[in-house]
Amino acid sequence: MAIAASTNPPDLNSLMRGFVGRHTDKSFDWDAFPGSAGFPELARAQMRYIGAGGSPKIDDPSTLKPGEFTLSLVHQPVGKYAACHSHEVVEHFLVLEGVLTVGWAWGDEVIEARLGPKDMVLNQTAQPHGFRNDGVGPVLMSISVGSGMPKPPVYHCHPRDHAAAVARHFGAVSGKTRTFDADDDDPRQREFARYIVRHAERRPVWEAGFARLPYVGEGGAPPGRYRMDLIHLPKAAGVRGYTRAVEDAYFVLTGCLTVGWQENDETVEQRLGPKDVILNPPGRAHWFRNDGVAEAEFMLLAGTADPRDLRFEAA
Repeated sequence: MAIAASTNPPDLNSLMRGFVGRHTDKSFDWDAFPGSAGFPELARAQMRYIGAGGSPKIDDPSTLKPGEFTLSLVHQPVGKYAACHSHEVVEHFLVLEGVLTVGWAWGDEVIEARLGPKDMVLNQTAQPHGFRNDGVGPVLMSISVGSGMPKPPVYHCHPRDHAAAVARHFGAVSGKTRTFDADDDDPRQREFARYIVRHAERRPVWEAGFARLPYVGEGGAPPGRYRMDLIHLPKAAGVRGYTRAVEDAYFVLTGCLTVGWQENDETVEQRLGPKDVILNPPGRAHWFRNDGVAEAEFMLLAGTADPRDLRFEAA
């Protein structure tokens, strides 16, 4: 006798677990980017959390469904590079480990900037850019794009069409590469400088018992369709439950984070460790708290450019 499938909706705890991405449940995909296939010098690996980012693998069942932004990690070995390309949306690189060289191209002239841990660049819409690992250790970075379903990248200088040395330098011919200088009067340097965020230059904004370092949005790089802050949460600090009209996500960098959801009179919580993420959907009452023994640090991404959509209150 056939048994009818249950029509009962999932309980809140099960629902919440479905919006959590655990680092230990994931693996790096070395075949995420078709444009790199057959070119060992372009090798890099992607770990998808929210959406597929620049990869066409949108059917990955372990990936959370995106809204206004995606989130993934990219591992790039020493000596490898990503060919110069552009997107129809903004895209940020936040370096977590290693030193990354990022190049912005204007024809056959390129400005290159070196980014260290917790430095970021927000690549503008349609701006040709690439990145390279000239360091002595691998680079790990988080990447987000300002669309849940971005189009495939447009390549401007790929090794299949250009000399190897030119492609490695993002299209710059000999003598056409310049070093990034935020104090240079060249309008290209000044434009690039608007979109580079140095961790050492961030000034914390204290509110509701925690420190917020603005990266994308007011006080950081000009936003597109989302904002991003680094949150430093002291021990025992937390915020009251809040709702917003857009999705937000917490990606833990250090420490442990307790996240709560509420629906009617029911509350549930999940603890997140380093490189775990939770995607909080629009309209969901939720909060965060540090129950750990050390300060926690996490990325907070919000699917709006409006800085006035929310004011936190200490718990």
